Amino acid sequence: MSPAAESIAESILWGIRPVAEALNAGHRVSRVYFAREAKGAAIVQLKQLAKERKVRFDFVEVGQLGRMTGTREHQDVAARMAPLEYTRLEQLHALTEGQATTTLVALDQIQHSGNLGLILRTAAGAGVDAVLLPARGSRGISEEVIRASAGAAFRLRIVLCNNLAQDLERLKQDGFWIYGLDANGETELFETQWPARRVLVAGNETKGLRPLVRKRTDALVRIPMAGSLDSLNVAVALGIVLFDTVRQSR
Repeated sequence: MSPAAESIAESILWGIRPVAEALNAGHRVSRVYFAREAKGAAIVQLKQLAKERKVRFDFVEVGQLGRMTGTREHQDVAARMAPLEYTRLEQLHALTEGQATTTLVALDQIQHSGNLGLILRTAAGAGVDAVLLPARGSRGISEEVIRASAGAAFRLRIVLCNNLAQDLERLKQDGFWIYGLDANGETELFETQWPARRVLVAGNETKGLRPLVRKRTDALVRIPMAGSLDSLNVAVALGIVLFDTVRQSR
């Protein structure tokens, strides 16, 4: 990942899988802390991974680990790490040039940490090339979001957008087609033929896409629903659409 330069104070991440993902991704981890009583194969593997990444680890009392993380659900491990680093929009062309397909996800003011984390995990699983987030008005990439993604956030390029609508227009000029998710969209998902370069845009949990963002879309896609149900959770809906693009690409 080629990040934009950004310096923020270190933070604490806890949980076996999120810490393992951070180490596997080569993220900047300054130290890992284990409870003295920590046992089990997963802990042994995490210690070995820290050694391989040349990250120092220490053993502390479980009470200290609880105070450090603010929870009892830390799974006997925590890490002090740098925040996620961001990719610049203008880097995406070089990073994706020559690929048979390129899939980007743009999130228009997603507010719930659980939704954002689940979206990031699903995007990583679907092979998404980058996720675009507004710099203002959206949930940021916090430790809570990283945990909700079970650490999969470390597998993704994240682009912070000062103006999402303008950045979508720039992507259109770079050959991308923009598809908004909308329960009332004119295009049914399973009738959509995905182009090689596509951006999937999901809106706020209650308000959907903002008018200026909606205006930049080439099509609004809806998922056909049975009975009187009119919509799905945004993370679920985006997951369905993402894996339809995967199906077509294969």
